[in-house]
Amino acid sequence: MRTRSAYMCPPWSFEVRSVDLPDTPPPGEILVQVEACGVCGSDMNSAAATTGAWQAFGHEVAGVVRQAGAGVTNVAPGQRVVLESSSFCGTCALCRNGRVDLCNKAPNFWGRPAMGFSTFMLAPACCAVPYEGLDPVLASLTEAAGVAFDMVKTAGVQLGDRVALIGPGPIGLMAIPLLLRSGAARVLCMGRSRGAKRLEAARALGAETLAVDGALDGQTSLLKGFNHVLVTAPVSFIPPALSLLAYGGVLTYIGIGTSGGQISFDANDFHFRKLQLRASFASPAIYFPVVLELLRTGIIPGGLIVSHRFGLDQIDAAMKAGRDHKAETIKVVVTP
Repeated sequence: MRTRSAYMCPPWSFEVRSVDLPDTPPPGEILVQVEACGVCGSDMNSAAATTGAWQAFGHEVAGVVRQAGAGVTNVAPGQRVVLESSSFCGTCALCRNGRVDLCNKAPNFWGRPAMGFSTFMLAPACCAVPYEGLDPVLASLTEAAGVAFDMVKTAGVQLGDRVALIGPGPIGLMAIPLLLRSGAARVLCMGRSRGAKRLEAARALGAETLAVDGALDGQTSLLKGFNHVLVTAPVSFIPPALSLLAYGGVLTYIGIGTSGGQISFDANDFHFRKLQLRASFASPAIYFPVVLELLRTGIIPGGLIVSHRFGLDQIDAAMKAGRDHKAETIKVVVTP
């Protein structure tokens, strides 16, 4: 069968191709009709690279199962599903020791001729998580919501904690209701003033907000005593953010250092103030069932997060919206 699939070639070149898929899914795989796929920050980073080859892309997928290959038992044709971009195998020593969060050995759909920005795609059935009662556009937020869930869980926020959140992107914004539900007494969200729409969304979600332009260092003398700082911003924010922490505080970081990722900070200060630095990296993509329920019930209000929708033929505009119109853009979703 034929499908239409978006391809990327860095820097910032995109096209939609017609590609072939098998008429019948291979054993253990499913044919998914894509209904929505979100643009991830990693897609933006890939597009901004200086060189690269043409490749299909898109991994925040919500769709409908149209065919199932031999041996598939967890989903059936007609079911709506979201796709984990990576999954745990369930059989290795890590999985059997209860650390499925450290295993991503299951088959996945990366490197295929059609991925999330397509009309149809093949995927291993083990990646599929069924859902009901949710708009597919909002369901496509599942992976990003799972990242936010993992970040809050990794941080270990408790009742009464004071939390500073640096970076009001989709992941940071979806973390706000999770922090408040975890018992945070105060959530302060910091972002650039040019991202006024994102700060406005943060306030609507229940956070205090502060516009921070330029280096964070100039602001830290005014902001002290946070039990937790969550950073969903460039790695350069980590050293000055450490000074926001109270004695015994925890900084949790999610992100990829796109310019080398090197930072330095005062290790003696870190030691004598008993600080902690934790990395959140939601690979494999876990927590899908719980965040689907949080999206379905509106605890995570996905309608506030999705700011732009584009068709597949608008993939160039969809990808460049976050680059060229960042002040108005929160989350972009493509609906084939």
